[in-house]
Amino acid sequence: MNEPLKMSLNSKDSFKIEDLTVKISELKPFFDGNAEVHLHFSDLFMVISGKATVMIGRKFTDGIEIENGEIRDCTIENPIEYKVKENDLLFIPAGFAHKVKVDEAEFVQYVVKIPLREAI
Repeated sequence: MNEPLKMSLNSKDSFKIEDLTVKISELKPFFDGNAEVHLHFSDLFMVISGKATVMIGRKFTDGIEIENGEIRDCTIENPIEYKVKENDLLFIPAGFAHKVKVDEAEFVQYVVKIPLREAI
């Protein structure tokens, strides 16, 4: 894409810019997601509103590979909890298991999928 792109923060759509995918995620309380791992891309969470707890760990067990490099329903070993709120950014490197939990009001964030690139 060689043109500017403008979208509303209220957009329900995801969009792609070259090899980046950006989507909006709206989670209602009491959401307790399943852990997942992406082996071929990192996630960047950009919190628009609300609060959530994100559990992240380098090591995980079990899980189901639903497609190449996409693992769902795994168990995070010794997770570290990150509390995120409006205006926070959270970078989750490829290969780290993660899950989101929302206990209070609606939680809204953009999720940017950043593909791994081979070293030059």
